[in-house]
Amino acid sequence: MKKFIGLLALVALVSGCITSSVAPDPSILRVGVSPNSQPVVFKQGGIISGIEADYAHLLGTELGRKVVFVEVPWNKQIDYLEQNKTDIIMSGMTITAARSIRINFSTPYMQSGISGLFRRDSYDPSGLLASTIVNQNRRIGYVSGTTGEFFVMQRFPRSDKKSFSSTAAATKALKGGKVDMFIHDAPMVWWLSAVNESDLVAFPDVLNVEPLAWGIRKSNTKLLEQVNILVAKWGKDGTSRKITGNWIPLLAQ
Repeated sequence: MKKFIGLLALVALVSGCITSSVAPDPSILRVGVSPNSQPVVFKQGGIISGIEADYAHLLGTELGRKVVFVEVPWNKQIDYLEQNKTDIIMSGMTITAARSIRINFSTPYMQSGISGLFRRDSYDPSGLLASTIVNQNRRIGYVSGTTGEFFVMQRFPRSDKKSFSSTAAATKALKGGKVDMFIHDAPMVWWLSAVNESDLVAFPDVLNVEPLAWGIRKSNTKLLEQVNILVAKWGKDGTSRKITGNWIPLLAQ
């Protein structure tokens, strides 16, 4: 009996090794997304939607590959890519020096940045410049693990800083008067101001410039080259402007 159990264990081990060594289907493009950032990538009626989703479908069509979205926690995106669980990260990722050590980035498809969200009853647009926002002593909210967190730590040294696990939690705290301003990616800030128009208002400009691009495994230079060619093409023929403008009309002007 013990020999039989040992044999089963050996078979299971060998089977597991065989499964893990099987190469992914080259006809499928596995797109890593964290669908919680409107309007960049989010779920709408249970369907992955937004700027990144539109780009992913277009990329799949151009490459002749079926797009399969793989939902990944934001802090695991690069891990999944390195472990060959996804082929590309299309989830509103900003290019940073630290991330570039582990993965390659495509040519940026959009120049974004950080912006601020305020309660409408405490927002004074007259003379509210980026320099005064940065220098004022405010209670600042941010989502942990994002470039917004890094920005707050660097640019708001005198402020009372509060970390949140999600944009929903930070927005709720802002509405409830627990923070005075929520710092996050500009597209998300503008989206939140639009869906909470009666309560919240966004700063109409960016406080810095952050290029958004797609993450690709270091070893997959072929896909990187294909994507860069298409990003250049879409920038020239107006496709990029059309996609981003559909979700963020401000960028279509």
